[in-house]
Amino acid sequence: MSVNIRKKENETPASFLYRATKRIQKSGVLLETRRKRFHKKQVSKSKRKVKAIHRLEMEGNMKKFLKLGFSQEESVNMARRILKG
Repeated sequence: MSVNIRKKENETPASFLYRATKRIQKSGVLLETRRKRFHKKQVSKSKRKVKAIHRLEMEGNMKKFLKLGFSQEESVNMARRILKG
């Protein structure tokens, strides 16, 4: 969806800018792009399940290492290493 606007003969830059902004606002291009800007595509059910399983495994491993006396940072790193294989 594009808007073509050309400067008329003997038209001042200010009046051209005013006319262009009005036409862009009326066309709805700005509203549409603002709506689409932060829209995220919905993730499939299977990918969500895989991500949830991964998150639960990570939490379990982190809790295990925290109980063993490792620091928060060390337990995160060790849990990541275990999940990588």
